[in-house]
Amino acid sequence: MNLLVCTLSRACRHWIGAMLVGLLLGACGDPHMEWMEQVKLQSGEVIVVARTAKFSENWVAGGGGGSINKGMTVQIVQPPKPDYPGVWDARFVPIVLDRDPETLEWFIVATFFHCDSWYELGRPKLPYTEYRFRNGRWIQQSLTQKWIGREANVLPADLSDRAAIAETKPALTVERKDGIFYGSAMSPKFKRVVDKWSSAGC
Repeated sequence: MNLLVCTLSRACRHWIGAMLVGLLLGACGDPHMEWMEQVKLQSGEVIVVARTAKFSENWVAGGGGGSINKGMTVQIVQPPKPDYPGVWDARFVPIVLDRDPETLEWFIVATFFHCDSWYELGRPKLPYTEYRFRNGRWIQQSLTQKWIGREANVLPADLSDRAAIAETKPALTVERKDGIFYGSAMSPKFKRVVDKWSSAGC
């Protein structure tokens, strides 16, 4: 099944419209982005998620750590299934979205652009926090060790990714994201769940 046929559904048409509005606002200087992207799960299944990202207005060019994250959301929209989690909404940067094969809980591994978020987490050894969808809501917890080494499957987008997002409709594909991940100087902590990290910069 071609996942891009999601354009035929009401939910996807809504998110595509929102994405176009968000990109137009971004062109006018509003630090807000809305888009859709494919996410490949560990099982091999490819789903489509709707994403939003909000940044502070004093953004400094340079990509990566230059964008001050004010909040991001993730919502699974395709293919339609009754057991999808609710909208994830936090001030961290999601890099992994999947389902725990042991508990069947949906989870997100997220990181950060700036040190204040690391301080907020209590200065963990590794630069991550984890969310699990349990009892109808997302619950934040420490990183589960078994996720160390997992490759990122969610784009850790900042304002420098607006052009790449605008070029791909109706959704940012897995292949296009791979090009962004491996064709840039992005920090390793955004590309995979690393087992070593230096907090010297904080």
